[in-house]
Amino acid sequence: MDRPPPRPLLPAPPSFGPRTGPSTSGTPLPPRRSAAIAACELCREKKAKCDSRRPSCGRCLSNGVRCHYTTKINETLTQADKREKQRFKQERDDLLHLLSSIRDKPEVEAKELFARIRVANDPFQVTQSLRHAELFLRDDQLMPPKPLADLLIPPESSEPPSDTSEPEDLRVPAKPWTNLVGDAVVSRLMTRFFLPDFQLFPAIDKGIFIADMRGKNSTQFKLCSALLVNAMCALPCFELAANTSLAELFLNNSKALLEREYGRPSLPTALALYLLYITSTLLGRDRAGLHFRQTSVDMFGWLDLEERMTALSDSIPAEALERRAISKALWGMFVADSRTFLLYNRPPLLRPPSIPRVFLPDLQAISSPADASTMSIDGADVLTDESLLDALCRLAELQYTIALYEAGQTTEVGSAADLSTRQAILCQWKSLSDALSSQLRVEPTPPAPTCYLR
Repeated sequence: MDRPPPRPLLPAPPSFGPRTGPSTSGTPLPPRRSAAIAACELCREKKAKCDSRRPSCGRCLSNGVRCHYTTKINETLTQADKREKQRFKQERDDLLHLLSSIRDKPEVEAKELFARIRVANDPFQVTQSLRHAELFLRDDQLMPPKPLADLLIPPESSEPPSDTSEPEDLRVPAKPWTNLVGDAVVSRLMTRFFLPDFQLFPAIDKGIFIADMRGKNSTQFKLCSALLVNAMCALPCFELAANTSLAELFLNNSKALLEREYGRPSLPTALALYLLYITSTLLGRDRAGLHFRQTSVDMFGWLDLEERMTALSDSIPAEALERRAISKALWGMFVADSRTFLLYNRPPLLRPPSIPRVFLPDLQAISSPADASTMSIDGADVLTDESLLDALCRLAELQYTIALYEAGQTTEVGSAADLSTRQAILCQWKSLSDALSSQLRVEPTPPAPTCYLR
């Protein structure tokens, strides 16, 4: 049977009258209902539509029942299942680690762990405390070995540490400043932070801070805070701990405490921000660290501590204490930041403070580089924290002079004016080196083969 020939397709004829069909050109379409990412548990059981509103969806709110979600905000069911699976795996590993520790450790330590499990409300807190204690037990060079019971977080019913301890260890309480580790671990970290050879951040007065931490400071001026304690504990972890997990823990806790400050400017918060910068830099997070540094410098500007210090009097003991803390904070910040602008080869953010260094007990307070160049402390036989910080302040002032000259140099390198300026800076360095104590100088020791050269 023959097929009919195909008909040609022609365009539709133009219409001159109104269209009789439905028109949608001027009528807006109704908006689509937003799809819910994850329904609540009750709607999932009933297989009903859920609008995923928080804290209660519309269906549960109209029925007057309690609405419960297993997912977080903007989290799918697959992501929630993966998170729960990871949590169960972590809890299983923690329990296995706790049981293996009870089995493998000596009888005394095993009994101590078992007793803490009976006292603690959560066995995972005991496991977390055990892991932190083992971080310190792995390193015997910087810290003398101590029993495991001294490093574990004490239970709620334990007594505070006694005052009869080693004189070289600072005995400070962990609570209420931090609940991550126990008293012994915090005491170790604070001892290391205030050692003279650990001068990463010499801006915190040891006596005032420890008195605040022990609750023995009766004045209104407070230097200690939970944020500052956690930020300080993070730095010594890089030397005393076997890895950076404990430093990460203190850093994350400090960030959580910083959010609760709501940007309120205070001296402890400004100091803690700069410590967070140093910790982030040591962890390789320079970009986040520079944000902490800039915020700390801005907060110091808002506080206007130099003006505050000039309004205080040395004749009043409480104000004299605050003057000492402010002086050390400003000069210590300047010393710490002097290393930063040399590291990044950028202009400095902080200028030398225009206040005297009143934290020097036996030496005359110095307020200018000219005074520092003419002052000699060769008679000091004992190297104290104050004398070391004084030397660091003089060196930072000289570094500041060099940085300003390099940043704003207008003369040609190698010209007569340039050489004259560099020679003057070298003379300042020579006079500074001659004025330092012999204990602050490093005498180069020649290698053994050079002794046989003729």
